[in-house]
Amino acid sequence: MTASSPERAFAVFRRGQLRDEGMASFRHGLRTYINPDTGVAFTETEIAIATARESRFYIDADSTDLILLAVQSRDSYLADQVRPDRAAHAWLLNYHGTLWNLPVLGASGASGPVNAPAAVGTVFVGSTTVPDPVAHQCTSPAGLRFQNLFTTITPAGGVAALTLQGLDTGPETNLDVGVELTWSNGPPGAPEKAAVTTKLSGGLAAETDAQYGRRVLDTMRRKEGAGNNAQLRAWARQATVAVEDAFIYACAKHGGSVRIVVTQKRGDTLGPTARIASIGTLADVTSYMTPPGSPVLPTPPLVLVTAADGEACDMVMGMSMPTGQASGYVDIDPWPTLGGATPQTQITAVTSQLIFQITRGTGIAVPPVTAPSLMLWDDDTSRFESLSVTSITAAGGDLFNVVLSSAAITPLVAQYISPDSARRLTIAKAVDTYFDHLGPGELIDLTIDDRSHRAYRYPRTNEESPLRAGSGIESWLRDGLGAALADFTLDDISIATPTLPTDPVDEPNLLVAGNIGIYPF
Repeated sequence: MTASSPERAFAVFRRGQLRDEGMASFRHGLRTYINPDTGVAFTETEIAIATARESRFYIDADSTDLILLAVQSRDSYLADQVRPDRAAHAWLLNYHGTLWNLPVLGASGASGPVNAPAAVGTVFVGSTTVPDPVAHQCTSPAGLRFQNLFTTITPAGGVAALTLQGLDTGPETNLDVGVELTWSNGPPGAPEKAAVTTKLSGGLAAETDAQYGRRVLDTMRRKEGAGNNAQLRAWARQATVAVEDAFIYACAKHGGSVRIVVTQKRGDTLGPTARIASIGTLADVTSYMTPPGSPVLPTPPLVLVTAADGEACDMVMGMSMPTGQASGYVDIDPWPTLGGATPQTQITAVTSQLIFQITRGTGIAVPPVTAPSLMLWDDDTSRFESLSVTSITAAGGDLFNVVLSSAAITPLVAQYISPDSARRLTIAKAVDTYFDHLGPGELIDLTIDDRSHRAYRYPRTNEESPLRAGSGIESWLRDGLGAALADFTLDDISIATPTLPTDPVDEPNLLVAGNIGIYPF
């Protein structure tokens, strides 16, 4: 019997399987022969001794099994090369890449906003052509080079809000807030330094084999040609390695128009908006996809390249996990629990970084201890932050005053409070991964709009990158938590489907993680 292998089109044998089959056939054959020493048929004892482990016949069969396994490994390796998602690096590039004429994408540089102090009226020259020696450039403390993208005149406040694009590439160009950049060819009279105001994003390493294999598979699955949706998507994805995916809306504005909505690879960026394409990524795709300068698209199509617009989706989930253990909730009797007409517990007033007021879910009992273990969902980073609770006191009705001994972040009104879990990071990453698999919604109402036969999102929402959020998040949580998640329910969700933009000229909405709360039943 061969090993069960639904992923193979041929038999795959386990170690020792052919040896055991051969020895069984040999024993059966011996039973039909006469022992020349005794003149009678071989006994079962004689057969067992002759074919025991370490016997000559057993060693021969075992050696044959090893040889056949070596041959089989070559067969399995060769079979893997046919599939882009399993092929080795050389096969992937030299066979599949050559066959489908797909280039491997190199590393990309990060982009984002910086504040540059200067005298009123100072002009910072920019250019979306990267690199462009005419545009003003600056360097980071590590020597990484950046270029100003858009020409900006310093306003009355004396600080110019610029957008920089990395001339150097890789994740190291994703500079953090506060990093100071030095002008290498800044405008005359401008101060030497400029500061990053929002963490730069879009800096990624060169395309991995897995990412490249996915693009090859998509090319194989969807016939490209004559500038159809599949081809437009493929071209947009090869504009820069920072592009995670591209979604095509044909004729959404009018006949002959194309809307291309780009999502960005998350990389090392935290938070719900990490997939919203940066200015630099959009500039790269726009340059690559917009006629007449496009190297792939001729005139006359009207091509609009935009990002999606993040729309926050709040979730309240009931999660039954072990209590008082590292595999579940920290407290033996975790508080607050799930229940009531208002299931979530959230901050309703903030006095200071260490003192704030919460409104717990209606109908939930008071805390069983003075200082229960709590965690706060930081919707800026999509992470739970463990709170050092000193005390919780009743403030009347469903209100409670919370006092902390220390705080890593400042609590904000409307943030969700949950009982602390040792698996908080695993849960947060599962939430990230779940929302990252969603795609943007539609631009028009397909049920009533006459353009719906052409202006729907491509790829369709029922084929790839669904737009709807809901109880499907349970699968991602179970993948991360395993058997520790005994039961689950999605008790409340603020929005399940992205709303339609008021005008097709606007960006489509993409559901991203909003406030997340988890509670025991």
